[in-house]
Amino acid sequence: MSKQSLNLGTTANDNTGDTLRAGGDKINDNFTELYDAVGAGGEIRLSIANAAANQVLRFNGTNFVPSDYTSLTSALDTNGNSIISSSNANITVAPNGTGNVVLNYGTGTATFNGTSNIVDFSTAIYYKNEYTSVGNAPAAASYPGYFFTVDGDDSPYVNINITAGGVGDTRAALLTQYSSIDDLVDVDITTAAPTNNQVLKWNATDSKFVPADDSAGIGSINLFATVAGDTGSTTADSQTDTLTVAGGTNITTAVSGDTLTINFDGTLTTTLAALTDTDVSGITQGDSLFWNGADWVVTRSPIVWWEINANGSSDYTFSGPGFPTTQNDPTIYVQRGFTYAFDNSVQGGAHPFRIQSTQGLTGTPYTSGQSGSGSSVLYWTVPMDAPAILYYQCTIHAAMNGTINVVS
Repeated sequence: MSKQSLNLGTTANDNTGDTLRAGGDKINDNFTELYDAVGAGGEIRLSIANAAANQVLRFNGTNFVPSDYTSLTSALDTNGNSIISSSNANITVAPNGTGNVVLNYGTGTATFNGTSNIVDFSTAIYYKNEYTSVGNAPAAASYPGYFFTVDGDDSPYVNINITAGGVGDTRAALLTQYSSIDDLVDVDITTAAPTNNQVLKWNATDSKFVPADDSAGIGSINLFATVAGDTGSTTADSQTDTLTVAGGTNITTAVSGDTLTINFDGTLTTTLAALTDTDVSGITQGDSLFWNGADWVVTRSPIVWWEINANGSSDYTFSGPGFPTTQNDPTIYVQRGFTYAFDNSVQGGAHPFRIQSTQGLTGTPYTSGQSGSGSSVLYWTVPMDAPAILYYQCTIHAAMNGTINVVS
């Protein structure tokens, strides 16, 4: 209901204003709305007694009374404003008990864990812990584990409790790649600077490592450390230990003065058949050997080995005898009675190689005198009755082909 105002008329008692009854009714309606808004039935639930600056009216379950604003009932949106304190007072965020303080920023979340007292930042932290002097850094006893640097000092520092020597809480300088070994408390290269080829040796009198010759104080030295063989190894265990070089199968050793001689007293291999990478089974007069990539094997006729590769799917490429440079789909010449090896092992099944008596993908295969495989190495001993013209063809790609001229 909107506020109702009494009509007072233009002048007193001019009979243009509200009647007493109508005016009283409006007054009752106005009071009824106020009581309904801030009261309960016939009682006003509103008190401003003892109100103080900056307080608000807060319902205590019975009445609205002056009170400090101490709790939120929904999320607080500062909408670009700041949370500040006056008179240099603190701003304290205090979760209940072991509750966490969680700060969400951008895509990261920082958690101040109330149980473990660990602060976990999920993203990088940039900070500056540099002081003008060591004495300006936080005290070691109050801030153990604190890391800092000093402007103009090459050593970073950490607050640490040192148990050795009863040092206790102290600021310890850390070593970096720019530090000297002399910075270590048990090393002294200042009193006596090291000279060429010296080593650091323990000086029991000073309780420090100091420069000294590497032979000083040595009563004995072993002549060899560990020697390893194909099987087993040995290590010198005394100054008089002896390393024995013993011969094995068909091997003898002899020492004369400073010379160790290793002799072979077995039987030398004198035939090709005795070699493990040679197969001469069935060899007859006039045969020769050729290397097939794994072994030396017998051939009954002179052999020419050609390496075959591919130029995409448009050409075979040939290299080997007769080809100073690699050629695409060349015309090749073969001689009756000679053997030719077409090594297609690089391309394998991608470009199978076939010899044909007619051209094209559907050409008639010519297989006389052949062995092996067009997808690996194809061996062809050209028959004496071979046609004067044959062809080679990739069985998958029509463009990869060429002519074979057979000569006597």
